[in-house]
Amino acid sequence: MVLSYFSNSPSFCPLFTEKMFHNFNVSRLFCCFFFVRREMAEWQTKAEPSSVRQVAVLPDTIKVNGDSLSFRGKANGQTYQIYYKLKSKEEQLAFQNLSSLVTLTVEGEFESPEKQRNFSGFDYQVYLKTQGIYRNLKVDQILSSQDRVSFQPFEWLSSWRRKALVFIKRNFPNPMNHYMTGLLFGALETDFDEMSDLYSSLGIIHLFALSGMQVGFFMEGFRKLLLKLGLTKEMVHKCQYPFSFFYAGMTGFSVSVVRSLIQKLLSQHGITKLDNFALTIMVLSLLMPSFLLTAGGVLSCAYAFVISVIDFESLTSWRKVVVESSIISLGVLPILIFYFGEFQPWSILLTFVFSLIFDIVMLPGLTLIFLISPFIKLIQVNFLFEGLENSIRWIANVFGRPIVFGQPSSLLLVVMLLVLAILYDVRKIKNG
Repeated sequence: MVLSYFSNSPSFCPLFTEKMFHNFNVSRLFCCFFFVRREMAEWQTKAEPSSVRQVAVLPDTIKVNGDSLSFRGKANGQTYQIYYKLKSKEEQLAFQNLSSLVTLTVEGEFESPEKQRNFSGFDYQVYLKTQGIYRNLKVDQILSSQDRVSFQPFEWLSSWRRKALVFIKRNFPNPMNHYMTGLLFGALETDFDEMSDLYSSLGIIHLFALSGMQVGFFMEGFRKLLLKLGLTKEMVHKCQYPFSFFYAGMTGFSVSVVRSLIQKLLSQHGITKLDNFALTIMVLSLLMPSFLLTAGGVLSCAYAFVISVIDFESLTSWRKVVVESSIISLGVLPILIFYFGEFQPWSILLTFVFSLIFDIVMLPGLTLIFLISPFIKLIQVNFLFEGLENSIRWIANVFGRPIVFGQPSSLLLVVMLLVLAILYDVRKIKNG
């Protein structure tokens, strides 16, 4: 009450300007918003869910791994992570090819998500909580399946994304289909786990994390297409809003994609650099309040912050790529070590080389192949992806495993970030 009184009193202190009061009130609103969100999450974690007989499947979350099936479904206004042991080959094929919206009638029981087992281990319960999921549903038997009609755009996008993933899986061979689903739709199947481990050991798994480069490619391509069709710039800017929502949905509404799209849309209005970054964080806080509670969300924003702070525009094209790749990798190094406890020294060089392959060659190439696939299927290029994977295996053998540091304390993380900030400040003073 005291804070409320003083914050609304213009004569509280002459040192506090109107802008400072405005900022304080905005901060207070955000604090209230996050407090309410946290209390709601805690209440839902402790509340016992009512029994469930029917579950609406979210198609693009379906994962089949042998006889194990997992997906996310909605019931009684809540989202659940659902597990089921497939009973037959026919059931396995049915779910592998399922892409429409269906409601399942099931028998099962609720379970609390698994907590962190060991020190610094993965806490699955906390992760699901950031996704708005507070219970697992272990299904013993699926009694029936019925098609359903939905009027929710989010569920339409889930179905369309799943249709695209199933189409690619059916029509393109391994390993080509993995790169197509990963780079175009942000989805990697479980049978890509071996290669995922190799990419992770080399420190370049982030190449599959859709972000600025992919968003820029599709947004710019869409803009140029509309301009060639004769639309005015004002109309193109308006059309990019629904297209952004569509693209975010087709990539699973990942934090990195949503963050990149928000920054791209804000830049259309002349908001750039740190102002752009600050507004993006504010918008993300409202749309995805738990985005900074995951490693992916923190790293995505860290990359964006480094790009916003450092000016790369004065560099020539090839030098810009080298310097940008190096500085970004070093800038997020403390956060990488904090979350994963290891670092691959060769990742800076490998990121530079493979980002050129992924973003300049593979992304446009796979997009074109996917778009013309209803008419012509260019599966003959699969040998290139086989060659790429053989190269990755050879590089992994040559460069070896990453250096393991162990997870540093929060205090050490702050110290490392401060050292980087001081180095940047010294460099800025010298250049100034």
